[in-house]
Amino acid sequence: MNTTKLPRGIRFGCHDTRRNLPPVFSTKRGEANFLGQFERAYFADVKNAAKCVARGREFSLDGYGRADVIWLAWEKGTNNEDFTAVALQHQVQIIAIEAKLKDWRKGLMQAARYRYFSNRAILVLPSQAASVAVRYLETFRKLRVGLWEFDPRSASIIKHTTPRIQKPLSALAYTRAVKMISPRLKLG
Repeated sequence: MNTTKLPRGIRFGCHDTRRNLPPVFSTKRGEANFLGQFERAYFADVKNAAKCVARGREFSLDGYGRADVIWLAWEKGTNNEDFTAVALQHQVQIIAIEAKLKDWRKGLMQAARYRYFSNRAILVLPSQAASVAVRYLETFRKLRVGLWEFDPRSASIIKHTTPRIQKPLSALAYTRAVKMISPRLKLG
């Protein structure tokens, strides 16, 4: 039995898109199960769990898509900054994750959109899909999107390319994302 403790979860109250599908398809949870296994494997490493203070599923920001998962981490200040909302807003790092079972091109396009509001965007694929996508690593690097391969059977993660933490492409989109996330953190 896997007893990995995941970081605190945030609920965003987004509409479940599986409800839009006919009943025969809406009960298939392959991607959600894959994503859950990936998260448990990633956070089984204490170093990874220590970097993440919260995570949320199905984070939607109008105009930029719906990330399967976002992870939040705090960046330590370089000096004695004030503990204010403005200072905290500049210290939060948003890592957006998109998981796909087959269509890596669609996943790459989605993850590239997340770069507008996140500090890092990563596409996670199972081994079979990743074996094709890895041929296009240069495209991932140019778009500054990470490509990780996950094997649920062995719970192993191969990080083919991981972009550096960087400023989001849109300061406005990042600010909107932080404003949506902040009240759900309940820091007080």
